[in-house]
Amino acid sequence: MNVLPVVNTVRATLTHQAALAGADPAVASAINEVVEALAPALRLAAMELTEQAAAEVRAQLPGHNVDVVVVDGDPTLRISETTSAPPRTEGEDFVSRITLRLPPSLKDLVENAADRAGESVNAWVVDVLGRGANKGAKSGRKITEPFDL
Repeated sequence: MNVLPVVNTVRATLTHQAALAGADPAVASAINEVVEALAPALRLAAMELTEQAAAEVRAQLPGHNVDVVVVDGDPTLRISETTSAPPRTEGEDFVSRITLRLPPSLKDLVENAADRAGESVNAWVVDVLGRGANKGAKSGRKITEPFDL
């Protein structure tokens, strides 16, 4: 997804609207400053939309990995076939899906922990969540609230 055309469209739209106010150079300068200030927010919005698109595609393409990668500063979807079956937990099928929005620093920590464990991020998260939930189950109480991992 190339973000530059989106920024240029916003610039053109604002410039067109400013033309209605006359050919005032101060207005044109202000519009350029506003567009430059909006560019990072537009890039972030593009990244969030790409993450949402990846989640939708992922849900519709079983047997495929759908990742968002940044190429030349722009978010891009990378789709590949899954090379191995996901890990199974005591005969259960993986039919449930949760999409998490994480700060980049936490995502990096999770990816590094999974890498150190020699597991995929999904397998590592399932294992950690399972152990955390089992702690409460072993103590005889039902988990009905958030818990620390």
